[in-house]
Amino acid sequence: MPRPLLTISQIEAFCALARHKSFKQAAGQLGLSQPSLIHKISQIEENYGARLFIRQRNNNRLTALGLAVLPKLQASLASLREAEFILLAHSQVETGEIHIAAVSPYRVSLLIKRFHALYPNIKVRVTFASSERVEALVASGDVDAGFFVVRSANPGLQSFFFYQYQLVALVPVGHPLAGKAQLMLSDFANQDFISREPGSLTRERFDEALRNADVGVNAIYELGSRESIREAVAQGLGISVVADDEHVPHERIQVKQIVGVDLAQNSSLVIANDQLTTPLSKALLQVVNSA
Repeated sequence: MPRPLLTISQIEAFCALARHKSFKQAAGQLGLSQPSLIHKISQIEENYGARLFIRQRNNNRLTALGLAVLPKLQASLASLREAEFILLAHSQVETGEIHIAAVSPYRVSLLIKRFHALYPNIKVRVTFASSERVEALVASGDVDAGFFVVRSANPGLQSFFFYQYQLVALVPVGHPLAGKAQLMLSDFANQDFISREPGSLTRERFDEALRNADVGVNAIYELGSRESIREAVAQGLGISVVADDEHVPHERIQVKQIVGVDLAQNSSLVIANDQLTTPLSKALLQVVNSA
């Protein structure tokens, strides 16, 4: 029987690049280097003598042939993951306890719900903390896994793409910026601004964007939680920014997209190297990959 020309890792590479259109972002999702991802895509094209992508900087678009095979390959990958998921659900992982740490509760809560449906006899403990604290807990072995934005590589940890989110602006109803459909960074100039506490990744990411754009704000409050920021904005004390998946709708707050700047962040599942092969870690990783 002839050896298949298309491997699972190549299908994963193709689907990731089709989704992100960026070799850098697709490689980050898969935990690969960019050269490795480029090689996998090139192998597919060379093996079949076909061009699947129109290569442009950060906008690698599918050709007509690429668009034709994408749903087939996505379905194949989904079927394979579902099969692996079923097998894992019936493996040796039956009882026990897993302790995870996370920054944001919303996505992690949905994940825990799915995990519990498959492994009802496994107790899940969750600690919520800042990104820096979560990383420290994973590195020290105090938790089995963590969910946070990885800012720099740690040789003792492995990261796996969980989801991507954007920073969005919160504007009080009646504020001068409330009438705008979208905001630019320049719109924030000299505005009363409500910041997160030092060490917050949201604060660091947005402060960096403001500095790069040479935009200054009037930072009047520094608050330590999403809930307190939401209430302060609702009371009309100023504007702020949050992750789009963390905001709970409020009748006195308008959410505005921020355009002209890349404020996307990738949240990852992070596991220490010595925990990667444990049944509980494998179960958690499989749930993340199937989400």
